[in-house]
Amino acid sequence: MTDTPSSSKRWPAPPTLRQNLDLHMRFTTAETEQLRAGLRPQAMEDKWYILLQGDWLNFHRSWTGILVFAVCLAPEPEGFHVAEAWVNRDPEQYKSTDAAYDTALLRFLIDALLLQKPDAVFPLPKGQAQAAPSVFQHHIVGQQFPVAPIEPSRPD
Repeated sequence: MTDTPSSSKRWPAPPTLRQNLDLHMRFTTAETEQLRAGLRPQAMEDKWYILLQGDWLNFHRSWTGILVFAVCLAPEPEGFHVAEAWVNRDPEQYKSTDAAYDTALLRFLIDALLLQKPDAVFPLPKGQAQAAPSVFQHHIVGQQFPVAPIEPSRPD
């Protein structure tokens, strides 16, 4: 277990089982400052602890400290872009195995929690739309946002 720079809590080491995600996003300089600010939980309802460490924006579950997503930011003339993104694939730490859903969820976390975009819509995985979407959303994010199922991924 390792310490985070801004927490006395002991957190699990980063996962060795990972899957790269196909996340293409660009950020203005102002948006990058919002990303740099991260997100620290203020209440038990806050499910994510997000912080920038070097060039990496790390998405930890707030209660367990498990690192679920990581995004590498790279500079470009007008701001920054995602150079790399991955998701934890250790089945004891993170249960999802759907890369398309994980990419949609990561995009949502960035848009809703960090950039505070008012049009951010919480993605639902396949099969979840009919079964208590607000309960699922609360489990994942802890806050209320508009909900929509993601489009099924198409084979290339």
